[in-house]
Amino acid sequence: MSRKIKYSLAFKLAIVNEVLRGDDSVSGISKQHLLNKSMVQRWIMFYERFGESGLLPQSNRYSLETKLVVIKALNDNNLSLIEACLQFNIRSMGVLMNWIRIYDLEGIEGLSIEKRGKNRLMSSKEPRKTQSNPLTEHEKILEENKRLRAEVAFLKKLHALIQKEEAEKKRKH
Repeated sequence: MSRKIKYSLAFKLAIVNEVLRGDDSVSGISKQHLLNKSMVQRWIMFYERFGESGLLPQSNRYSLETKLVVIKALNDNNLSLIEACLQFNIRSMGVLMNWIRIYDLEGIEGLSIEKRGKNRLMSSKEPRKTQSNPLTEHEKILEENKRLRAEVAFLKKLHALIQKEEAEKKRKH
């Protein structure tokens, strides 16, 4: 997955002004600057609604109350994602899609839990031992056992692949 490129306020303003001056169409300017057309359209909408502040980076921390108000508005008022973004000054439709997905799967409780970065993925794993808390002899043996089992499984698969390739070669000849 590629990393999201962040553009400076000056760059965004220049692009928005090119479109608003009528120098070219949104499509033309997007192609000229190698930008996503929908991103340029969002910049224009946020600029028209909020001025320069609509183009500034925004914090991704929202309260539970804000999340619930936005989801309720989306459901009750039949708003599109972009309309909700503009109404509540949220720059990313992806943020809203995540809130909806979490709310549908886990309800209010899911929205109230902060889930960011690797912690969510790593929380199921055992914490790693540090030098201040070294492994016991028994834990060292268990770790070595795991490593050796993985090595044996790898070698078995490798051996099976080699035998399969040799069998295919014999069939061809």
